[in-house]
Amino acid sequence: MLSSSQRSHVFRERHASHTEGSQSGRVAVLCGVLFFSGTGALIFETLWLRLSGLAFGNSTWAAALILSSFMAGLALGNALAASSRIRRWRPLHFYAVLEFVVAFFGCTIVFSLPVLGDFMPPVWQTLWNYQPTLLGLRFAVSFLILLVPTTAMGLTLPVIIEEPLLEETEFSRAIGFLYGSNTLGAMLGAVLGEAYLIGAFGLYGTSVIAGAMLCIAAVIALAVVRFGRARYAGFKSADPPAQSKFPLIFDASYRLPRRLLFISFGRA
Repeated sequence: MLSSSQRSHVFRERHASHTEGSQSGRVAVLCGVLFFSGTGALIFETLWLRLSGLAFGNSTWAAALILSSFMAGLALGNALAASSRIRRWRPLHFYAVLEFVVAFFGCTIVFSLPVLGDFMPPVWQTLWNYQPTLLGLRFAVSFLILLVPTTAMGLTLPVIIEEPLLEETEFSRAIGFLYGSNTLGAMLGAVLGEAYLIGAFGLYGTSVIAGAMLCIAAVIALAVVRFGRARYAGFKSADPPAQSKFPLIFDASYRLPRRLLFISFGRA
């Protein structure tokens, strides 16, 4: 018969070994989620750029405006990630909602841009002699069209790293794997869409495939919540939880990860 102190020691060792062994598994699953997310998102971006020529023209300015609208939405999503109201959501639940939103609006934009292309050319021709006004109107329209899905895309990574299942994971290692997986998925999406999917399934079929990838990412995220809640419930210690290794909340003692910011700036 073990004493209470011995039982507590055995429980802590069991909990520590279980936690250490499960950390890599949690990160690996979420890396897969972000891989699917990056692939679907970049397929949508290539489709939007292709179809934007129908509505906004095929000039360099038109392509630059579409790309800047896309990046503006991502930046807005990252800014909204700091909202205290957003932090009240269970991160993976909110992440799944975001992916469903991107999938729905991404497909909607692909199907609606050709229709918009039937109405907008007369407007551009009317304003052709007023280039500043024309460019401003093009940016405003493209920004509004892409606002919802791109903002949701910008929220996904900041939201997923708030997940409590990652609290015991080393921040720098986890964020490297998560961000890297998302970037690899984006690279695959850009190549796969242009090299194979569009030719094999057409623009509309490719948009459905991209939406399906994002829905798969959302379903896996919801499964992680359900599995994690049941799997780790028996390993919760009565002791107060240690401070998270994830520096997700800024305070006076927090130092910015300047190297990560520099790398992110170089990627952008």
